[in-house]
Amino acid sequence: MPETAVVSCPLPRHYVTRNGQQEHEPSAVRRASNMGNSQDLADDDRRVGRFVLAVTILIVLVAPVMASTAPDFALRSVAGSNHRLSEHRGEVVALIFWASWCGDCRRELERFEKLQATYGPAGLVVLSVSLDEEPSRAADIAKSAGIDYPVLLDDGKKVSRSYKADELPLILLIDRNGVIRARYDALDEREERGLLVQLRDLIDE
Repeated sequence: MPETAVVSCPLPRHYVTRNGQQEHEPSAVRRASNMGNSQDLADDDRRVGRFVLAVTILIVLVAPVMASTAPDFALRSVAGSNHRLSEHRGEVVALIFWASWCGDCRRELERFEKLQATYGPAGLVVLSVSLDEEPSRAADIAKSAGIDYPVLLDDGKKVSRSYKADELPLILLIDRNGVIRARYDALDEREERGLLVQLRDLIDE
């Protein structure tokens, strides 16, 4: 019987032998494509990571103000009556910290006098807290500005410290449940529009 010829046939370049098995070897183009896809995924992961970090920082900064219960207090007014914040649960409260030596404060006091007249019937209560050590100064400013809402005296600064009123004026909007929902300093035109929108929303809740 004639001998059987054995012909050695090299495997195509796109096949390799591994443990006796033939497997497909990715082409250079496919390898480059895979590398590109991996880079895109890595870039996406970095973008997502930066976004998550930014949101986390925003929550950490905003949450203590936007979701904290307003510390309760009781203060005497320049008229001699006592006022406690918690007595106004069920109403929207605008709380203003100010002093006679604050240049921007008078404008905000007058602004909220108008807001009190407009939104008072709908449930807005305005309370102002003066940091003046001499009650007569707070009384003079309130009288000259035509303020009808209570002007409270915090000459010991205990209440202002609890609200971190380091810069004046400080304006806080407190919802019907006693939760601080917004914090402002002196308002420019854009901030005033934002405050009015938020104030109406709180009244409508």
